[in-house]
Amino acid sequence: MRQTLRYTMKPVLWLWALAPNLPWPYRLADQLGRFMWSPRGLDRRWIQLANARAEMVTPADPIGERVVLYFHGGAFYVGGKWLHRQLVGRIAKALSAPVLSVDYRMLPKHSVAAAIDDCVDAYRYLLGLGVAPESIVFMGDSAGGYLTFATAITARDEGLPVPAAIAAMSPLTGWDTSRMVAAPTAATCDVFPIRSVGVFTAHAERANGDRPLLSPVDSDLTGLPPTLIQTTSTEMTFPDAELLSARLAARGVPCEFQLWLKQVHVFQAAAMLVPESRLAIAELAAFVDRTVATVPRRATA
Repeated sequence: MRQTLRYTMKPVLWLWALAPNLPWPYRLADQLGRFMWSPRGLDRRWIQLANARAEMVTPADPIGERVVLYFHGGAFYVGGKWLHRQLVGRIAKALSAPVLSVDYRMLPKHSVAAAIDDCVDAYRYLLGLGVAPESIVFMGDSAGGYLTFATAITARDEGLPVPAAIAAMSPLTGWDTSRMVAAPTAATCDVFPIRSVGVFTAHAERANGDRPLLSPVDSDLTGLPPTLIQTTSTEMTFPDAELLSARLAARGVPCEFQLWLKQVHVFQAAAMLVPESRLAIAELAAFVDRTVATVPRRATA
């Protein structure tokens, strides 16, 4: 897996960093998810939000009232419909719970701030359905891992209740890239070339306009819910994920930090091939089981 990504995705991102303003086929990248096996026995339906849409993925026999609000990765450029479908399906199966996966607005047409707004809208949607915040888990990978924290912080600051828990896989946690590129893991990352990091950050800053980019690792983390962070020992985002874990603990937020050795960025998505990926998903489910109470599901007419 590491060699495959090092000789396929990493060179593509290196070329992208040379000419990021070209009309790159971002939507085509999402289509790769069509070739990934997704679990069966799931009901899927699309929901329209104010400025985006979301897919509700429900297993055949959901247990309790818990709901996962999922934010996909893809560097804020790709994903949304197909690329993360199989991972979202596995999470729904592992937890026996519905997962609402947000197809938020993305770069280059939209800003990171717009993505956060869409994720907050999705949270408001679940609350509007009558789902208790004590039953909602924010979960995401990579850029989506960033959105788990950014959405929780924004929701808190807007007066909304925080969710019951946060689970983030290989999260981006801030926009000061100096820590990432200076760390040894910058050279061992199998996905992101060093030169792409600064270009990516510059694009995100420009798209955000006058609205500052929110950096969870440098934000007030007071009052956030119990958190699980899964990261790997060889990926670019490791230093900031480790720092965020320490800062959460310093603010009194219960935080479990799982360091997986020599795995690739968001290795959980390779569960069809890699046994460690399946184990990591089982760990996500175990964290939710011990953190979020299973309220009996309400009877429906």
